[in-house]
Amino acid sequence: MDEYFDKDKPKLINLFQENIDLEQLIPQSFFNHYYAATGHPREYSLVSMICALILKSILSITDTTLLLNILNLSSELREFCGFGNKVPDASQFSRFKINFEKDLENFFHSLVEITQPICQEINSELSNILINDTTGIEAYVKENNPKLFDNLFRQAKKLEKADPTFNAHSFTCSRMPKQSYANDDIKLSYINGHYCYALRVSVLTNGLGIIQGFDFADEPDIDISNADTASEAKDEYDAKSLIPTLKSFFTLHDFKYKYFIGDAGFDAVDNYKYLVKEHSMIPIIPLRRVPSLPKPGFNELGIPTCPKDNSLTMKFDGITREKGRADRIKWLCPKSKKARINGKTTYTLSCDNPCTESRCGRVCQIPINNDYRMNTAVPRNSDLWTTLYKIRTIIERANFMVKYPMTLNYTKLSNTKSLKSEFIISAITQQIVLLISNAINKTEHILSIKKLIA
Repeated sequence: MDEYFDKDKPKLINLFQENIDLEQLIPQSFFNHYYAATGHPREYSLVSMICALILKSILSITDTTLLLNILNLSSELREFCGFGNKVPDASQFSRFKINFEKDLENFFHSLVEITQPICQEINSELSNILINDTTGIEAYVKENNPKLFDNLFRQAKKLEKADPTFNAHSFTCSRMPKQSYANDDIKLSYINGHYCYALRVSVLTNGLGIIQGFDFADEPDIDISNADTASEAKDEYDAKSLIPTLKSFFTLHDFKYKYFIGDAGFDAVDNYKYLVKEHSMIPIIPLRRVPSLPKPGFNELGIPTCPKDNSLTMKFDGITREKGRADRIKWLCPKSKKARINGKTTYTLSCDNPCTESRCGRVCQIPINNDYRMNTAVPRNSDLWTTLYKIRTIIERANFMVKYPMTLNYTKLSNTKSLKSEFIISAITQQIVLLISNAINKTEHILSIKKLIA
């Protein structure tokens, strides 16, 4: 991407200028707040400030100082941002991100309303999928030194060998500060396989990987030292963060989704009930741990088994819907074959010792609302469930794009509002890239700026 920008920067600028009108996209409330009486006129326009910050994300510029150096050296980029011969200093950008964090968030949500129909046109099936994942923005604080935790953990592992009842993970976490001394919002977290001090954020994308929403909720505040492993602590946080995240999102957007996909961390009964009852979404969530068996004749995944051989699982046969009754999951005998002959459905039973006189063998119909967690509308062992769950990795790509190509992980910030604004600007940039890709009919590259402008 750097080589491309060095050779053909005007092409990027032209794409932006020809297809994006920030003045029309920015909400009027943002203009009103920015130009409210301050005792002196604004030296730089709102459009110019936002344009520069979007440019910073697109060009993978790691910090504001480097952005200012590039703008000072390039008259073309200064003109593109509307700065003329003078650019703001670093403190002006810093105050902008702190003072207008909520306005930036409102700007992002207004863009989501615009891009949602575009996502539906690109792929309606993927756009009807909502995916959630929790991550964190690592802050520039002194506690973010991985050597400290690693050294303590190695020492604790030696004690664990001598005493099997001693938990090295819990002991090490108990010795670490629970939050940064510089900022209480920066918590000890376990992210992407390592410990760090970060601002936690819950991210929502659709099946295309386009960010739909996010939540910086401080709750739940999970103490990872109470867990036996770091993964267990993260799962507990994920499970408790989903409902607050979705409530915030659906308060702002009246969107409908068919499926919700999340990793095993979201495996909690309340989450299933909320998804099904409040938003009529089908949960695609693997089980975090082996549950207690609902009743005799069910395996650990909640699938009915043959009464005479619990190693044989019954076969999913769709959802039975009848007026006045709850929807039911229909299961067939594992030794029954269903076929369509001369327009009629027939069953063939190949069991030497059937448990029922029915020609189709045992049929089990379970109301979905009996147990939302176990009685999922899409069975966990089905081909459809497997196909849908594979889509979940798209949110990992979206998080990676925000953190690395858009350089969020390289920012040297510790202020809560500044960190939030940096994330929001990255999400805004993704929406802008989607608008450009749709305008030039290159929607296959909506997650790759490099391919889009190549």
